Amino acid sequence: MTCGPIKTLISMEDPIDELATTIKRKCDSLTPLSSKCCIYRVPRNLRKINENSFTPSLISIGPFHRGNPKFQAMEEQKLRYLQKFIQRNSNRDLEDYLSSSMKWEKEARDCYLATIHLSSIEFTEMLVLDGCFIIEFFLTWVGSAVDPNDRIFHRPALSQAILRDLKLLENQVPFFILEILYNIAFEDNEKAPSFLKLTCECMIGLGKVPQHFKKTKILHLVDFLRTYYLPPDKKEICYEDQDWEFPDGISELYESGVTLKVDKDDKFLNIEFENGVLYIPELMLENHTESQLRNLVAFEQCHYPRESFVVDYVLFLDSLIYDRKDVDVLVNHGIILNSPGSSEDVYRLFSNISKGTTYSRGSFYYADVCRRLNQFCGTPWNRWKAILRQDYFSNPWSMISTIVAVVLLVLTIIQTYCDIVQLQY
Repeated sequence: MTCGPIKTLISMEDPIDELATTIKRKCDSLTPLSSKCCIYRVPRNLRKINENSFTPSLISIGPFHRGNPKFQAMEEQKLRYLQKFIQRNSNRDLEDYLSSSMKWEKEARDCYLATIHLSSIEFTEMLVLDGCFIIEFFLTWVGSAVDPNDRIFHRPALSQAILRDLKLLENQVPFFILEILYNIAFEDNEKAPSFLKLTCECMIGLGKVPQHFKKTKILHLVDFLRTYYLPPDKKEICYEDQDWEFPDGISELYESGVTLKVDKDDKFLNIEFENGVLYIPELMLENHTESQLRNLVAFEQCHYPRESFVVDYVLFLDSLIYDRKDVDVLVNHGIILNSPGSSEDVYRLFSNISKGTTYSRGSFYYADVCRRLNQFCGTPWNRWKAILRQDYFSNPWSMISTIVAVVLLVLTIIQTYCDIVQLQY
């Protein structure tokens, strides 16, 4: 009579043991996490706002979009560019590039957040084909002569579209792989620039490597762009002080006495506020500007959550742009150069680009700028001076009219005083 319950208990425990064994087996098969991870899929909350900004239009680089029929036409171009690249060093053959890349396979795989389901052969082929294409593309971009049979550079729209695709977060190979392949091709050429210098010439049109690059390890081409745009002398961030608020729109700041000045420095993150003057670097809005900004934002959200300079920048500009009136103020002062669209387009860009992002109030890069702007605008005297300047001294005619009115008022007061004095005597 006592056997029944025992058998029932055993039968109930077996499924638990089996389930525990299955889960442990799955845990044991997990790929170890790597601190080298730096290439990510764009988070869904950012991607859904503007899918096109994160998706390649012409070419797939790396594993995330590999095999998509949409990019099949460019696979032939990769092979053609591979042939051209290998010919740059007659002492090396394809096997040298493949074997060197395969030695670094594990380190390259560790750079990707997602598990890459490619065999060792497939992964190595991808690194060499994509890496050699990028390098040969850069060399052709900065070169003086273009092969008359080249199907990319004889169509400027194609070369611009490919350059845009190379700046997408999901379209990357590790930078160190590019350097390895480049160094093999130019190992005997002492006059050849470093690959970093070549990247500077192609990506930002700069003929030299900025000083702060020498202290930084570049992870990939998106990280290269972020590193370039970082302020060279980054202010020390206080990770505790959260006593600040975003300022009013730029038109409100202007009416409160803030003077706007455009900074021609192309480091668009370097915003300063000193002695009532807000210095904002010039921002050229072109066809691919939104895509570049969004990918920099996505990269920081994934990789630099405590040093999110680009995220802080778009949030700060979003706070300055409440409506089209604010856009007009920035455009009229030469801060925003808006070539392709209207004020409404600029307003929509900055109101949408910050959606889905998170930031830390304690490490917000422009916290001190916001604090000093609000303090300046909260001083009544500054607003009164602004009213005088904008309403009465905005042009020579209004200035003359104001001075004449003041002189007449003074003369009237003097005349009245003299008349009163005469009556008393």
